[in-house]
Amino acid sequence: MTLENQATLGLAMIMKNEAINLSHSLAPLAGLVDEMVVVDTGSTDHSADIARGLGARVLDFQWNNDFSAARNFGLEAATTDFILWLDGDNSITPEGLADLRRHLIRGRDMILWATEVVVPQGDRLWQKRVFPNNRQARFEGRIHEQLVNPADWPAIATEVEIRHWGYAEPAAARQKGERNLELLLNCPETRRGEFYWLYQTGRTLFNLRRFQEAAQWLSGASSRPTENRPLMGHTLILLSQSQTRLGQHEEAESTARRLVDMEPGYGPGYYHLGKLLYDAGQGAEAGECLETALILGTGDKVWGADQESHNFRAAFMLGRIWAGSGKPGPARQAFRLARDMDPKNPEPAYAMAEMALADGDPTEARGHLKRVLELAPGHRRALDMWGRLAADGGACGLA
Repeated sequence: MTLENQATLGLAMIMKNEAINLSHSLAPLAGLVDEMVVVDTGSTDHSADIARGLGARVLDFQWNNDFSAARNFGLEAATTDFILWLDGDNSITPEGLADLRRHLIRGRDMILWATEVVVPQGDRLWQKRVFPNNRQARFEGRIHEQLVNPADWPAIATEVEIRHWGYAEPAAARQKGERNLELLLNCPETRRGEFYWLYQTGRTLFNLRRFQEAAQWLSGASSRPTENRPLMGHTLILLSQSQTRLGQHEEAESTARRLVDMEPGYGPGYYHLGKLLYDAGQGAEAGECLETALILGTGDKVWGADQESHNFRAAFMLGRIWAGSGKPGPARQAFRLARDMDPKNPEPAYAMAEMALADGDPTEARGHLKRVLELAPGHRRALDMWGRLAADGGACGLA
């Protein structure tokens, strides 16, 4: 129940054959939202019956290869002040839902952004998730549909996360990828050569590991005009990664340099170039790029660059670079930074054990190795080093 002056929040969902997922996506929200509108696009299982049993209003939609049309069909039936959209393989916690609700004000148009977390891969995507029940807010695009709304509506960034597990199984992920690719190839926007659609086609081909084709589409996207600078950045990163997988290392480096030249304040570009140079053994320049990336920030919410994992890798690579360059002080500082960024990762402690052993300090090395083996008891290299230390200095227990 809601008070008279509180904004109401409804759920809009499209689904097909989600019977095994609805207990995790729809059921937890029953009674927590003011309305549940579910559009069924042709289920052959018991999805519709399950949704109705949970209190949802289920609408049948004749599937026409257009995700926006299905979503907008449900929006036309919504009656609440604001709408949260989810898919049948998405979930939000009650706490997350409450956090979204606290931003809503009846009579005021606003867009709430949240982070979709793809599990178990960990990809993170920044998305519009709550919007007013207003005909000026509708989805566009047959696939990878986007919510379009007036530019003057306030955008509110939230810390809410929405789990998306529909790509957890490799076979299902490939099947969905092939489906998405077919829809993308048949979109009129793709045929017209519009940037966003060329990008999505190239990204889909990359995820399907069809790197030669991905490079062709991403190269085409990179030549198109766009105001979406984060997606242009990701286009060039994916193009460079495709070229790397094709063995085109000079082209990959050239593409990465193109990105940092084009966007000198873009941290993910420096991170990607730094990693390429690190893998190529060009430590000095790689270190400069990675330091710049850490200063600027390695994340990008728009396309899902994970700042935490990228920061860890950047710091760890810096440690390796400085250790190999005879700079133990900066190396230890970088390894400690990496350790603090990911306390559960044993590699920084192992790297510091290697440095301590090289400096002739077995006591310090054992201290770091204990930390490694607490985190990863089966860490083979750490066990081998511990054995060597024990052989050299007498038996030592791990206790």
